[in-house]
Parts: sequence; structure tokens; C-alpha cells
Amino acid sequence: MPDISHRVTEHDMARPIDIALDHSQPGIDQTAEKLRVDFARRRGQRDGNATELLRQLDDEARRKAEEKAALELAERLRLAAEEQARRLAEEQARAAAAELARREAEQAAQREAADQAARDAEAARQRAEEERRRKAAEKKARAEALERARLEEEERDRAALQERLRQRRERQRRVIWPLLLGLLLPPVLILGFLQLYNFESRRAGFEQSASALFGVPVKIGSARLALLPRPQWHLHEVSISTASAAAHIGLIAIDSGWRGIFSELPAYHAIRIERPLLPPRLALALLDGASGSALLNSGEINVKDLMFTGGQQDLPPLNLHARFQDGRLISLSGGGEGAESGRLKFELHREEQWRLALEASQTRWLLGAKSPLTDLSLTGQLGAGSLRCDKFSATALAGELAGDGLLSWGEGWRLSAKLAARRIDAGKLARAWIDEGDVSGKATLVAAASQPSELPARASMAGSFLLGRGELVGVDLDRVLQQRGSGGNFRFESLAGDFAVEARRVELSRLRLLAPGLKADGELGFDAQGAANGRLTVEALAPGPRRAQTLKIGGSLATPNYQR
Repeated sequence: MPDISHRVTEHDMARPIDIALDHSQPGIDQTAEKLRVDFARRRGQRDGNATELLRQLDDEARRKAEEKAALELAERLRLAAEEQARRLAEEQARAAAAELARREAEQAAQREAADQAARDAEAARQRAEEERRRKAAEKKARAEALERARLEEEERDRAALQERLRQRRERQRRVIWPLLLGLLLPPVLILGFLQLYNFESRRAGFEQSASALFGVPVKIGSARLALLPRPQWHLHEVSISTASAAAHIGLIAIDSGWRGIFSELPAYHAIRIERPLLPPRLALALLDGASGSALLNSGEINVKDLMFTGGQQDLPPLNLHARFQDGRLISLSGGGEGAESGRLKFELHREEQWRLALEASQTRWLLGAKSPLTDLSLTGQLGAGSLRCDKFSATALAGELAGDGLLSWGEGWRLSAKLAARRIDAGKLARAWIDEGDVSGKATLVAAASQPSELPARASMAGSFLLGRGELVGVDLDRVLQQRGSGGNFRFESLAGDFAVEARRVELSRLRLLAPGLKADGELGFDAQGAANGRLTVEALAPGPRRAQTLKIGGSLATPNYQR
């Protein structure tokens, strides 16, 4: 904008003209001339300022008019755009509503078509079902009619057949009863005679045959003949005796056939023995005697519920099956199972000698009832008076036991064996003395007795052992060396030594114990009552104030006692 700081205002124009009168001027005329010139100058200056002011006012008015016009134009454009957007939104809403109405109409038409199709399908299905039912009913009616006709015809045929049979029976009754009496009465009388007749006269012959079969004297309480299901001789209350043993058998059943009723047969096909009660040595003698008998040329012997005398509580009742060929026993197998004794299975077959394979789930015969052997397996050769074990394995005290040996019964019972043990739980072997550790070792076992049940009590065993890392109970060897008492437990790296067992006495010798910083040696023994007696010398391995100490060991199997 033009600078109006120097504009001449009306106020300036209205100011009085200050004319100083100077008497030194030439005169009044000059003064008047000056006034006119000054007035003209001022008037021209005023007109120029007014023109500039008017121009500036016009510019300001024009600018404001332009701004107002621009604002009005912008407002009109905004209103036009809003109107256009509103009309566009309305058109889009109308189009969307029309599209939605079109889709709803299409969907309704589709649903109506689907409902109509479902109704048509259901109607068709119902018509088909009604048609099927009608045909089924017609078929059933025809079948029932045919069945009634068939039953009526069968009933007529049955009535006619019954009538013919009745007439035939009437004709046969007059001749059949005399024929039946003539044919059946003699066999019935013979069977009754055989059942009631006492065959004690045959008992001596059977005693001789049984003595020949088993190779030892046999006495029979009674002999009876059974005809059903096949002819058999039943020998009751049989006793077998030798100079050193006796046995009892509840029943011996011999398949004789019809030819063996009244005559002696050279050989039999099958023999069944029930409830025998035998001493072990006599059972082996009977087995040896039956091995070459000619009474069973080719056949079998079955034994049920065999029990052994002599306190053998470790064996369940046994069922045996023996096969004979060419007059020789060629195989013997069997087994049994009891709640306390577990499962037992064995098999004998003849090669050059008898080969034995035996498996038992548990046996308490060797180590006693508190430490049974489990998962026992044995193979060997069985002779007339001995059993040589080639391989023996079992689980004992959570470890493994293996070995071989010889059991003989010619002159008393004798047992010799070599045993090897691995990973035996020392805590189960001597829990009051050793809390943990695995034992391995080797031993030689020798036993002799008059009865097999006495062998464990009369056995002697000697060998060596090695106990791995474990813990002694009832003594702390570190405190012993420090002379601060002896109570507590003590962990060690190894414990080795020799042992001997005889007549319930146990001797541990050359004991050698190793632990970090010390070693110990000594011996320990237990008498038949379990009382302990021994010593243990403890020595420090590193130099220092500790020195060797000797402990006296006492107490019992159940309670160790260490004293300095």
C-alpha cells in the first residue's frame, strides 16, 4: 500500500498560514504575492493527497470486494460439492438398496425352489416307500399263503407217515421183543458178571508185570475192570517198596483192550498213574527201571499229581507224559504250578544219555525261603545215579548266579558245584552291616546228606568276593582315626576278601577295604547262632596326626557292634 505517513490532511489544510511580516521586505505587494504562491502550493499539495487517498480507498474497497467475491465463490463451490456428494450418496444408497432387494429376492426364490425340491423329493420318497411296503406286504402275504399251504401239506404227510409207522410198529412189536431179549440178554449178563466178579486172581499177575515194569517190588491193593469208555484194568492202592524207600500210588489204569480181560498180554499201549507219592531216589529208580521194559512196546505213560516225600515243599504237584518206542523210554516231559512253589517245567529226551532241560520260576531249596532263586534254568545229563549240570543260571538277591556241578544219589545224596555271582545286592545279603553295594565272586559248593532236603544244611562253600562302592552301617572309620568315637556310617570304594560257609558258620578272612584317605584289613566270623566276632585294623594313607586304629567287632547278624 502507498505510504500515507506524509499525506496532507484536511486538518493540515485548515491550519492558518503563518506569514511573518518583515518590515525589511520591499512592500505589501511582495507580501501578497508570496501569499498567493504559498496558497497555490498548499492547494496543489492538498489535491494530490486527496487523490492518493481516494485511490487507496478504491484499492481497499476493490480488494475487499474481491475477497468477498472469492469467499462467496468458495462457499458456493463448497455447497455445490456437498450437494453433489449428497446426491451421489443418495444414488449409491438407492443402488445398494436395490441390489440388496434383488439379492434377497433371488435368495428367497432359491429357498423356495430348494424347499419345493425337498418337498417333491420327500413326496417321491414317501410314494416309493409306500410302493415298497405295498409290494413287501403282497410278497409276505404270498409267502405266508405258500407257507400255510406247505405246512398243511406237511401236516397231512406227517399224519400219513405216523399212521404208516404206527401200523409198522404194530406189526414189529409182535416179533422184536423176543429178538431183543435173545440178542441183548447174554451181553448184559456178561457185563454184569464182569462188573461184579472179583478179579483178585489177576492181582498177582499184575503185581509181577508192574514189578517187571518198574524194576522194584510192587503190591496192589485191589484190581477192578472198567469197560467204559474202553476196557481198562484199574489197580488201586499200589505200594512200591525197596530196602531204603517206599512209595504209594492211588491208581494205575492199564489199557488192556478186550483181549486183555481174561488173558495176560505181552505188552500194553497206555498206562495212566494218578496221585503217586514217591521218594525222589525211588522215583529215579522207577524211571531207570521203566526205561527198558517190554511191557510198553510202543505207547505212553501219563502221570497225574505226582508228589515227592522227604520234605520237598519246593515242588508243585507234577503232571508227566512218557513215551515208549521199541520197548524203550525215549522221552519224558512235564511240569506243574503252585501258588507258593511257582511254575516248573522240564523235558527229558534220550540221546546217548538222558538230556535234561529244566525251568523254574522260583526255588527255595538252595538258599532258603527268605532268599529264593528265581528264573532258574538248568541243562545237563541224567544218568542212573547222577545228574551232571552243564549250565545253571538263576536270579538271586537281585543279582545273577551261574555255574555247573554234579548231583549223585548212589550212596547218599552228594552235590558239588562251581558257582559265579554278579551284581548281588549286598543290602539284601547283609542289610544290618552293609547298606548298599553290588557283590561279585566265585565259590565251590560241596554237600552230602542222606536226603536231598538235608543238603542245604550240610553244605560247605568256600570262595572269594569283591564288593564295589558301598556303605558300612554302624561305624565311621574317619571318626575312628580321629579318635572322636565310631558311630555313624562310612562310604568306601571297595571291599574284598575270602569266605567259607560250613554248618551254618560263616568265616570272612583277608578282608581288604579301600576308601579315600584310608585302608583297612581284618577278619570276621559268625557262629551257628549268628553271633559276630572279628577285628578291623584301620590305617590312614596320608601323613598327619591320624594314626592306625584297631576295632573289635561283635554283635550279631541283625546288629553289628564296633568297639575300639
